[in-house]
Amino acid sequence: MNQILKLSGRFLHGTKSPMKGAAQIPINGILNISKIEKLIDDLEAVIDFWENHKSGFPPLVAVQYISVIAKSNRVSKLFSSSGKSPNSCIVGAKFSSELNPRHIITYCVPLKALKVSLETLEDTMEIITRQFEGMIDYEALMKVSKGETRLQKTDTSKSAFAEIIKDCFYSEGFSIPEPENNATMKEAQIVSLFDTGLSFEATVEKAGLRNEHFSRASDTTWLLNPRQYAILYSNAPFLISMSLNDWSQVAPFESSQILKTEKLTVPKPHNEPVIGVIDTLFCTDVYFSDWVDYRCMVENDLIEEQDFCHGTAVSSLIVDGPQLNPYLDDGCGHFRVRHFGIAKTGRTSIMKVIKDIRMIVSSNPDIKVWNLSLGSEIETSINCISPVAAVLDELQFEHDAIFVVAGTNNNDKKIKFPRVGSPADSLNSVVVNSISFSGKPEKYSRSGPVLCFFNKPDVSAFGGNDEDGMTVYSSNGRQKKSGTSYAAPWIARKLAYLIQVMNLPREVAKALIIDSAAGWNTDGTLQNLIGFGKVPTRISDILNTPSNEIKFFVQGVSETYDTYAYNIPVPKWKDKYPFVAKATLCYFPKSARKQGVDYTCTEMDVHFGRLHNNKIKSIDNNQQGDPGFIKLYEADARKNYRKWDNVKHITEGIVDNAKPRKAYPESSFWGISVKAKERLEEKSGKGVHFGIVITLSEVNNKNRIDEFIKLCEANSWFVSKVDIQAMVQNYQEAQATIKFDD
Repeated sequence: MNQILKLSGRFLHGTKSPMKGAAQIPINGILNISKIEKLIDDLEAVIDFWENHKSGFPPLVAVQYISVIAKSNRVSKLFSSSGKSPNSCIVGAKFSSELNPRHIITYCVPLKALKVSLETLEDTMEIITRQFEGMIDYEALMKVSKGETRLQKTDTSKSAFAEIIKDCFYSEGFSIPEPENNATMKEAQIVSLFDTGLSFEATVEKAGLRNEHFSRASDTTWLLNPRQYAILYSNAPFLISMSLNDWSQVAPFESSQILKTEKLTVPKPHNEPVIGVIDTLFCTDVYFSDWVDYRCMVENDLIEEQDFCHGTAVSSLIVDGPQLNPYLDDGCGHFRVRHFGIAKTGRTSIMKVIKDIRMIVSSNPDIKVWNLSLGSEIETSINCISPVAAVLDELQFEHDAIFVVAGTNNNDKKIKFPRVGSPADSLNSVVVNSISFSGKPEKYSRSGPVLCFFNKPDVSAFGGNDEDGMTVYSSNGRQKKSGTSYAAPWIARKLAYLIQVMNLPREVAKALIIDSAAGWNTDGTLQNLIGFGKVPTRISDILNTPSNEIKFFVQGVSETYDTYAYNIPVPKWKDKYPFVAKATLCYFPKSARKQGVDYTCTEMDVHFGRLHNNKIKSIDNNQQGDPGFIKLYEADARKNYRKWDNVKHITEGIVDNAKPRKAYPESSFWGISVKAKERLEEKSGKGVHFGIVITLSEVNNKNRIDEFIKLCEANSWFVSKVDIQAMVQNYQEAQATIKFDD
C-alpha cells in the first residue's frame, strides 16, 4: 500500500480574457416577427397589470426562457434602462418542469423600464419587418454586427440591436409571477417572498398583515398560519416566491429490536476529537454519558420519555460505534460529543430549528464536524432549497465547519424512493444514504437530485435493515435499528478523524470521502440513491492506496478567474505516461436561496491532464474556457461537466489492457486549472478554498511513487506523506495536558 501525498507549491492566478464580439444567436437560429409580437403582447399585459393593480409593490415580471439558460444568454438589453444591469434585478429562478426543464426567471423592474422595453421591442419589430422581410437569422445578424448591413431609419446602434435580437430569441414570454400553492392551506406555511427592495414593515403593511403576529427567519421568509397565508395570497399572490409546510422531524425507519442487555464499558474520555450532534434529547443515564457534553434546548415541561431515544442512539454510534458493531470498526477510535437536544420526537417548528442551529454553530466555533440526523417526511421542492438546508449552506460558507446530514427515510410503503426531505437538500453538507452490505439501496431510501440537477445524496454507508440491524444504545438500552440516521454518524466519524486527527482541511477531507466512494468506474444508474457510492469501512482504506497508485491532494484559494499549476511532473515509461487518472474537486460556495434553481453563486470548473500547446488536455475532454472553444449549451455544460455543482469527480476509468498515454514533445508536465465564474454581480467566490484529490493508476501495475516524489521535489513542490501513525502521535502530543510545577 502507498500513503497518500500532500503536494504544497505555488498556484498561479490568471484573469479572464475580455469577451469579444457582438451578441449572437445560434448558427441555425431564426427570429420571426411573430415571436416579437407575442413578447410585445405579453409585456403590454404585464404593464397593464401593474398600472391597474395599485399594490404599491415594485413591478415583478417573470421571463420564460426557451431552455436551461446560461448567464450570458439572459436578457441583457431589455430592462437595462432601470439603472442596474438586468442580472442585478433577478429575484428568483425556477424550472418549468422536472422532465423538460426551462428557466423561468423573475425580475424586479421599475414600471418606467418596462415601458422603455416595450418601445424597444416595437422599434425592433419595425426594423425586422421593414429591412429583413419579417425574420432575421444568424448570418443576417452577423452582417449587421460587422457593419456589412447598415440599419436604416433608426437610432438603434448595431450592438444594441444585436443584444435585443438575442434577448428576443432566448425569451419565450413575459408574465406575472404566480405561486405554486393555492390560497387554501390547512397547515402553517413557511413562505419566501420575492425581494422587492421594500423594508419588512412596508412589505407587511402592503400585504395586508400589518396587525398580524408571526415568526420570520428573515425579512422575506415568514411563518404564516393558514388565515394569514390566505390574506397574503389575496392581496399579493405575485409576491410569493415559494412556500412549504412547516418542517417536521421524522422518526427513523424502524425495525427496532431490543437486545439482551449486557454490561458495556468505555474508557474515560481524555482529549479525543469532538463531534457536534444536533438531534432529539440525550439520556444521561447511559454507560457512555461521560463522553457527551449535553445541552438541552427544549422546555422541561414538554419533555416525554420517547424524546430521548433517537438522539441518544445517534450519539452512541459516534462515541462507541465500533464496540456496538465490531464488523463496522473504522479504526477511528472514540469521539467525544457535544450534543444539542433541539427537538422532540414528532413535529417541531422550522423557525425554532433555524434559530437554534444558527446560535449553536456560531457559539461553538471549535467544532468542525456536525451530525444532523433529523429530517422532514415532506419531499423537497424541485424549484427551491428548503429553509433549513439553506441555513446549513450559509453557515458552512461562513464558518470552517462541515455538516453530515442523514438522507431522510421513506416510511410510506406506497411510494418507492421519493425525493429526499429537508435538510438533505443541503449542497455544502455531506448527505448520507443507507445501503445493504451487498451495496444495494435500502427500501427506505429517498432519492435526489436536488433542484432537478444537483447530485444528492453524496455517499452511502450501512444503516441497518430487517436482516442486519444497526446496533445502537438508546434510552431503552441496546437495540437494533435501521435508518439513514444511523448511516450518517459513520461518515461524521471519518470526517472528524480526517480533519481533527489528520489535520486536513475540510475541502480535502470531503474530497477524500467522495473519491473513496466513487472509485474508478462510477455507476451513474444508482447515483440518485447511493450518491458516488459506498465509503470504505476502514479509515486506512481512505488514507492509503494500492501500490500501483499514486494518490495526492492539493489545496488552493480562488482569487481570480483561473487558479493553475502547469508543473505536475508525472513519471514516464518509454516516453509515454503509463497512467490513467481521476480527480475530485470540492469547495463550499456561497448560495442564494432567493435565486431558486440557480442556487450556487460560484462555479469552479476543474481541468487536469497532460499539457499540450500550453493548455491542459483534460482527462474528461473538458475544453470550457480554452481559446477557440465553441461555447456549450448550458444544459450540456451542466450534464457533461456538472457546471454549478460544488462537487466535481472526473475519471478516465480503468479498463482491461489500458495503454500508456502519449507524452507531447513540447512539455513533460501535467497541469491543474480551476476556473471560477460568478452568477451574481458580487464576487462571492473570491477567497473560497478548494481541495482536489488526484489519483494516478499505473497501467503496468508498477509502484512509481518514489519516482513521482523525486520529480515533484525537483520541480518546486514540497511533498509530505500523510502518515496515520505519525499524525495520531502528533495529535495526542498536541492535546496532552501540561501540568506546571508550583
